[in-house]
Amino acid sequence: MNNLELTLSAIRGIPDKVPFNPFIMHLAASLSDLDYNKDYCQVPENLADAQIKCSEFFGIDHVNVSTDAYREASAWGVEIDWNSHTPVARKPLKVEEFDSLERPNLEESQRIMNRVKAVEILSKKLGDSQCIVGWIEAPFAEICCLFDLMNVLLLCRYEDWDEKIKALINRILPIQKEFAKMQIEAGAHIIGAGDSAISQLGPMRYERCCLKATQKLFNEIQKNVPVLYHICGDNSIVDKDGRDMLKLVSSTNAAILDLDYQVDLKLAKEKIGKKNCIRGNTNTQVLGSLHYPITEVMKEITNTINLGKPGGNYMYAAGCEWPWEPKNMAIRNLSLAKALNEKLGLY
Repeated sequence: MNNLELTLSAIRGIPDKVPFNPFIMHLAASLSDLDYNKDYCQVPENLADAQIKCSEFFGIDHVNVSTDAYREASAWGVEIDWNSHTPVARKPLKVEEFDSLERPNLEESQRIMNRVKAVEILSKKLGDSQCIVGWIEAPFAEICCLFDLMNVLLLCRYEDWDEKIKALINRILPIQKEFAKMQIEAGAHIIGAGDSAISQLGPMRYERCCLKATQKLFNEIQKNVPVLYHICGDNSIVDKDGRDMLKLVSSTNAAILDLDYQVDLKLAKEKIGKKNCIRGNTNTQVLGSLHYPITEVMKEITNTINLGKPGGNYMYAAGCEWPWEPKNMAIRNLSLAKALNEKLGLY
């Protein structure tokens, strides 16, 4: 069973062993001595080569083309600031001017085409032996990239806040579908969809203004390939009316839910059952800090595998991107995770 087959088998049920699928971006660039913003994010050949090198060295069961959240936003005209540790928006678009913007031609967007090209390169070099994960932003995350999270949340002061947010999402949805399709046609076996801010939205607002659009997007993509729904933060909140965020994100029907470390993994598996495969959720604070001794790191990784493994439908990863600094510690901890996953992850 190769890496692709192993990863897909975890979606279907109990695989031969727990797939080792940590989310790697900055560390891949660092191991290849690449400047993240200049060389990794903007040169698809570098990204593809760095991902292959990293996956082969550590025995990771996938490669991915995610770099930052602003690929689609740049196609809409958001200017990118390259001076941070990762690409971010220089300034957001104005909500009130959005209707006047023309729908972007994705083939004319360099950042869009660079990601598609990275998928093509990976597909050409790896074929169907390794799982290739393409990437888009989920609907709520994308409008936050376009307009800034705070400006989106400020819409909630209006009586018709949900209709305003849904209108923004409905405008971007066709672009998201198109971007996913381009990557699928280029060779992606899974499409990741990042939703970094929904924990700030809460169950009621998520259900009212985001859920249907997210379901629609994922259902369309999953006519062809599985979706990996990457959701940051504590998405285990149950509000006073009984709306359960874990059950809501599960109802998007994403094949894989990428759960952050704040979520209780045992509780998540109990609530979700076999509806979605779970990926995650080792504490990135433990993995990324020199204050934690190696024994604590091993304990955290072991606990994650032991909670995620029973019954299958689980892939090992950290709660979010694997910490990359300091590099020696990142290499040590990722190597530890691989060794522990090999020891503990067999069925």
